[in-house]
Order: sequence, then structure tokens, then C-alpha cells
Amino acid sequence: GKDNFTYIWQTRNLEKELKAFNKLYDFRKVSVFVDEKAVSTVSAQKGKNLIDSLSMKLNAELSIIPVGANLEEVVNQLPLETDATYFTVLLNQSDIQIKQLINQLNARKIPTFSGNARLLDYGVLGSMANENDLQQVIRKLSIMVDGITSDADLSSLSVTLDSKENLYVNVATAGKIGVSIPFEVLFTATLIGTDESGVKSYTFEEIADKSLEANLNIQISYQDVERSKIRVKTAKASVLPSIESGLTATQINEERASAAFNSPEKSLTAGLTFTQLIYSEQAIATIKIARYLEKAQEFNTEAEVLKVLFDTYKAYLNVLSAKTNVLIQRDNLFSTRKNKELADIRVKIGTSYKSDRFRWESELALASQSVIEAQTTLLTAKLQLNTLVANTLESEFDVDDISIEGDLFNAINKGVYTDIVKSPESLRLVSDFLVIESQTHNPNKQALLENINAANRQFMQSKRLLYVPTVALQAQTSQILARDGVGSTVDASAMALGITELQDNSWLAGISLSIPIFDGFSRKAAIQQSKISLAQLDNSQTLLDQNLELGVRAGVLSLLRTSTNIRYSKVASQSAQENFELVQEYYKQGQVSITQLIDAQQTALQARLVSAFSIYDYIQAHLQLEFNVGAFTMLMPEDQLLDFNNRLLQYINNQN
Repeated sequence: GKDNFTYIWQTRNLEKELKAFNKLYDFRKVSVFVDEKAVSTVSAQKGKNLIDSLSMKLNAELSIIPVGANLEEVVNQLPLETDATYFTVLLNQSDIQIKQLINQLNARKIPTFSGNARLLDYGVLGSMANENDLQQVIRKLSIMVDGITSDADLSSLSVTLDSKENLYVNVATAGKIGVSIPFEVLFTATLIGTDESGVKSYTFEEIADKSLEANLNIQISYQDVERSKIRVKTAKASVLPSIESGLTATQINEERASAAFNSPEKSLTAGLTFTQLIYSEQAIATIKIARYLEKAQEFNTEAEVLKVLFDTYKAYLNVLSAKTNVLIQRDNLFSTRKNKELADIRVKIGTSYKSDRFRWESELALASQSVIEAQTTLLTAKLQLNTLVANTLESEFDVDDISIEGDLFNAINKGVYTDIVKSPESLRLVSDFLVIESQTHNPNKQALLENINAANRQFMQSKRLLYVPTVALQAQTSQILARDGVGSTVDASAMALGITELQDNSWLAGISLSIPIFDGFSRKAAIQQSKISLAQLDNSQTLLDQNLELGVRAGVLSLLRTSTNIRYSKVASQSAQENFELVQEYYKQGQVSITQLIDAQQTALQARLVSAFSIYDYIQAHLQLEFNVGAFTMLMPEDQLLDFNNRLLQYINNQN
């Protein structure tokens, strides 16, 4: 309003910042700290109108608290039930005094907010940090100079400096005062004060070790192996000797009792029975089948370990992908905010329509939602990883990133596949070798072969039972320990038969041979069932071989694709980012439309995501290939790895 005079004014938008504070913490009674010397420069009525208006918009009670040299008075002036405080710029207080005030408020667990980002270091909960730099000041001066050269009146020029702001939250303060940060703020704001050193970060190898030790599927599968061993012992028990003893007390009626027939009225008899199976096709087959099934279970357990490890590796890579996605989506959100601010400036100076501003508000909402989705995806990925290691990780944990320069990537990238696959012919040879390896050494295939052996033995048993007998030896002895009543002593009738002494001991021994003559055609039905089972297993073997071959050949091609994608996606990302920055500059100058800038931004975003994920895709492709083959080379002992490499080189030399 002064003739021939203008200036640049950087001010705070109190309403905007209090709304941001309200998102962070749902307050009801807010005290606004204002320098006591500044209070006197503001019209009391205007100040009251502003406070009343903000109170109505925020549905909260606001009050002004003047801040002087005596900070104890400031704290004592807080109205009852004050649950939040806001710091304006306090010019007459030292940093030490302001920090003391913040500490007192934090001790009372009263959330604080400031328009001054510097106070975040002193313990303020949140701030709409100003990110203005010299370029903005120069741009503002240029706009003013352009207005002056166009004969604009200095007294009527806009003096407000357009600020780029972002919500910052002090996580350490939130924990200290017991404030739970809402997800929307947690996912989109910039967090400071996080204690990264206190969060355990796990390496690729550490997660694999934890999975092997704690995964419940692996533990269950090991228990299945133990059960199969017990089944073998149970089967063997049928061909081992059996000895039984017994004690029998009997009483019969007097009329039946007779010493002549060695039948006392009362008796106590001990018995011992010995049985030994000499030959039984069913018992022998049961043992052999149990052994085959035991081996099959061991291979199934090996396959389960392989699967769990692969799932764990994938979950680890998913966490890394999700972390990277969060960082990239946050950067995209920042770029969208910047573009919206550019649109606001263009609208103010009349070089763009309001539709640009509305479009960027829409893009900003979408970018914010993308950040939230990325954060929730990261949380889900961490939950899945923790589940695979039986929830043995801390509630807050991190995983180490994998870079092109890292040992893990170099170990995989410099493997035998990479060294050999240089042409379509070498690709075919390596694929052929890995197909053979998978169909020979994959634990799922080996388990299926053991099941086929068991089914064959079952079929043989069913046929042999048609004509092969079962032979057993049995011996038995009994001893009468006590007699009483009628017939317990030699009487006249017994003596008449020449019996002078009662016999207390008896025994027998014999060999039994049995063969079923007719059992309702159950043996023929068993033969038919065995034939069907063998046919099914044969089809399963063919199907498994086909699936393994498909997985290996597709895996080799995927490994080739992802290895080249690392280099090309990096070039594409760099070019897309440079193009975006160039289009953004042209947009500032009004030379391109908003559609062109949005397209450039989205292209840069997608190219950056593809480039960032390319390393993880390559490692996962490598792991997927080795999973189909049936072993992870990075877990092989040196001798096994050397043997594997020698087999590959020998195969290629033989083919050439």
C-alpha cells in the first residue's frame, strides 16, 4: 500500500497448519504461543475474529498465550484441559528458552506443533516445514521486475512468497508423549527422529537360516519322517518272535471236576506262548513298502525345505520391492506437490487456468493414495516374511538391501550359467542339461520314484498272495500252580485208571501253513487296484517331467530376460527422469501443457520402478530356475557345487 515501495513477505498460513496438526492429533483445546511484543501490533478485534473463525472451522477451542521472558508464567497461563499447543515465531526468546518450554510441554504429554522447522530438533511433535530456497526468492523478484517493466504499481504488487511445504513428524516425540500417529499421516508425512540403529536388520543368509530353524512346515515335515521310520519298525515287528505269558484262575462245577481227567474244581494256571513267523509275503512286502515310503518321505521333506526356502527368499525380495516402492512413491508425491505449486504460481500470474490447479489436486490425491498403498504393502510383506520364520523376528525389523555391487548379486551373476550362456546354442545346451538334472535330482521326482517302487511292490504282493502260503512256528507250555476242591487230589476213580500222580505241566509245538482258498475276490480286486495305482503314478511321472522341463526352460529364458533388463531399464529410467525434469522446466515457462507434464512424470515413475525392481526380478528368476532344478547352488557345499559344475561342463563338451 506504499507508493513506490514493495517487499517480499514470507508468512505462515495458520489455518492450513492447524488443519495439518489436527490430522496428526485430534485436539479439542489449543493454545497458540505468540511473542508478547508481537501481540501488541495486532488489532485485538482482528485477532479475536481470526481465533473465533478458526475455532469454528476446526471444531476446537483456540486461545492466544503471549510468551515473554518468564517461561514459568507461560506454562501457568495454559487454560485447563489444554490438549495441544502451537508455536508461532518467537523472536525474543533464545533457543535454550524455547527448548525448555517444549520440554515442559512434552513432560506434560501435550502435543506441540510449529510453523518453524527448526523446532523439530528441539522436540516439537510436528511442523509444516518450509522448503523455500534462493531459487524461489529469485523467481519472486523476477515476477516483480516483470510487473514493474509492464508499468504495474509497486504498491499493488503481491508480496507473498509462495512456499513449498511438507508435513514433518517427530516420531521420537510421539513415542515420548504417547501419541499414536494416524496411518494417513504416518504413510505420507516425512518422519524424523526414528531410531534406525535400534531396528534389527537381517541379511539374506540370516533370514534363510531362521527359516530352516523355525519354519513350522519344515518342522512338521521332519516329524513326518520320524513317523515313517516308526512305521518301518512297526512293519519289522511282525517278523520278529512273539512271546506271551498269562495267568488263569478257573473254577468249575463239582460234577465236572475229576482227578482222572486232570480237571480240579479250582485251579491257578500259568501259560507261555512263543510264535515265530517263518515266511509271510504280506509281512515282507509291508516292510519293503514301508522302507520305500520312508525314502519317499525323506525326499518330500527335502522338497518341502526347498519350497519353504524359495518362499522365504521371495518374501525377502517382496519386502525389498515394497521398501523401494515406498521411497519412489514418496518422491513422486513430492514431485506432484512441486508441480501443483508451479500450477498455483501460473494461475496467479495468469498463464494457466484454474483447471490446472484442480487437475494437480487430483494428481496429488492419487499420489498420496499410492504412498499409503505402498506402505500397507510393505507392512503386509513384512508380516508374510515373519510368518515364514514362525514369527521369530522382532515387531519392528528391517532387511538388508541387495545392490549390483553386493556380494550376493555378484555370486549369482558370476555363476556358471552366466559364464556359459553367450549364444542361442549355449542357451539350448544349458537348458537341456538343467532339464536332465531336474528330472534326475529334483526331490519331488525322487519321491515319486520311491512311491512307484512302493506301488510295484504292492502289485507284486497282490499277485503272490494268490498262491504263496504263510508259514509260522508256534510253541506253548502251561503249568498248574495251585489246585483245590473236588478233583484236586488222586482219588479211587483216578487210581482205577492207573493214575498215581497228577500232571501239572503240559506243552505243544507245531508249524502252521495257511493259504486263503476263497476271500470274496478281494485279492483280485487288490491286483486291479495296484494296476490302476501304477498307471496313475506313471502318468504323474510323465506330467512331473513335463512340468519340470517347462519350468527349467522358461526359467532360463526368464533369467536371460531379467539379466538384460537391469542394464536397459537403468538407461530408460535415467532418460525418463531427465525428460521429466526438462518438461517440468518447460511447464514453468508455459511452453508445454499439463498433460505433457503428467505423462512425463508417470513415464519417469514407471521407468524408475522397473529399474529398481530389475535386480530383485533377476535374483528371483535365478532362484526360480534353481528351485525347478531341485537345489540352490548358493547353499551347496563346495564339493557338491564343484561336482555340479563339472557335470555341466562335461555335458556341454560331450554335445560339442
